[in-house]
Amino acid sequence: QWRALSRRARSGTWTVVGDWAQSVWPDPAETRDAVDAVAGKRRVRRHELTTNYRTSTEIADLAATVLTLIDPEATPPAAVRSTGETPVVRTAVADLDAAAAAAVEQLLGQVTGTVGVIATAQDVGRLRETLPAEPRLLVLDTWQAKGMEFDGCLVVSPEHIATESAAGLRSLYVAITRATQRLVVITAAEKAW
Repeated sequence: QWRALSRRARSGTWTVVGDWAQSVWPDPAETRDAVDAVAGKRRVRRHELTTNYRTSTEIADLAATVLTLIDPEATPPAAVRSTGETPVVRTAVADLDAAAAAAVEQLLGQVTGTVGVIATAQDVGRLRETLPAEPRLLVLDTWQAKGMEFDGCLVVSPEHIATESAAGLRSLYVAITRATQRLVVITAAEKAW
């Protein structure tokens, strides 16, 4: 794919923006190597973007704990705004479907915009049947939710999201960084991650 782009823009300049911590590719270093190979002798400049405009400082702090698990040397982006709403992490939940329904009802009452429910691909179908049919509610797996944002977000079974694909914890990082205002995480495990 990178070579195809290179052939179509031999003399042009490109700006490629991405967050390697959210990469679906199993080995993000391979992507960097592919870009370098396509660039050949052309100059490549890399800049780290350090400002987070999507999530609140409260959600960004929680996301930073997962980012540290992905790469202890990574610098979490600094969020520019606060909502005063700390993310809710509920562990050892006995009935995930009932807990998800209660969390969705609460989130729909707390935000005026969209609410996203993010779960494993295996759990999405069941949750769509269990949760209310509401135009502001979307139930998606992690990679369907990638690039999207929600006013309120529920992440179901983070421990399974983190092991569902070769992307591992990067999948979980994607999931918990979709919320702009309120985030709820529920898990049957004793520890979320």
